[in-house]
Amino acid sequence: MSKSIAVPEDLYNKAAELAARDHVSVEEFVAALLASRLASREYIETRAQLFSREEFERALKEIPDVEPAPHDRQ
Repeated sequence: MSKSIAVPEDLYNKAAELAARDHVSVEEFVAALLASRLASREYIETRAQLFSREEFERALKEIPDVEPAPHDRQ
């Protein structure tokens, strides 16, 4: 299946430049980037489902309430 999307010309030109460096077509380059971005998003969403606000709050309470060491100030 093939779909068309409109992108700004400068963005397309940059993609074309990078695709040429990788010796692939713009379509292959963009498809690989999109696949990578979607996989990253799915990974982050999966990890986020493991998050527990209660465990986070409990862990925060274990951190001492002290001023940072001089070398940590900035």
